[in-house]
Amino acid sequence: MTVKAPLKEIGWYDVSLTETGSLFREMIPLKKKWCCHPIEDDDEVLDLAAQAGAWYVYQAIFDTSDFIRDRVKHYRDFGIGVEGSILLGLDDHTEDYIRRLIDFTLEIELDLAEFTVLTPFPHTRAFADLKAEGRILSYNWDEYTCDKVVFQPKHTSPERLEELCDEAWKIFYREKPQAYRMFELFKRIIYKEIADGSFQPQRLARVNRKFGRNET
Repeated sequence: MTVKAPLKEIGWYDVSLTETGSLFREMIPLKKKWCCHPIEDDDEVLDLAAQAGAWYVYQAIFDTSDFIRDRVKHYRDFGIGVEGSILLGLDDHTEDYIRRLIDFTLEIELDLAEFTVLTPFPHTRAFADLKAEGRILSYNWDEYTCDKVVFQPKHTSPERLEELCDEAWKIFYREKPQAYRMFELFKRIIYKEIADGSFQPQRLARVNRKFGRNET
């Protein structure tokens, strides 16, 4: 990967880039700030990632286990933020379980959270399995938006699952709205840039960048 000097922020989605500390050692002098998918759960690697400018990671919150709780805490111990990605509507997701999962996202103090419903995109195993079971309700690809339920869930109606997804967004951002949480993340990176001498004042204009759903 080649990084041009003027570039201030990097986002990557190749897990292989986050499984070794060697890349992070090389990145430290560049003073870049970046986000990525999960980083190897190792103290040395996480410390190097933080020094190399790790801003926040995207972490799947797939259950309410201590594994997930500890994973999120470990990132935060090294000053790395966490945006949780929460998929609702799996076959073992009852309404009570979904509510517990929503509460869990607040308990583990995620910086941001994105809630979506299971969407069986064509050519995926989910699509093949649900089609074989006769549970696909729509073949209108415009409805495959990750917040519209296009299949028959096992434990709720499609409409109820959409309602639960909507409730999840509202509950998570009730005390701290999206804009405020994003401001906190930007404030964190500004402090890091001031400390390493890479801060540029025009970054402040980006605090109002939209994230996730539009707030009403």
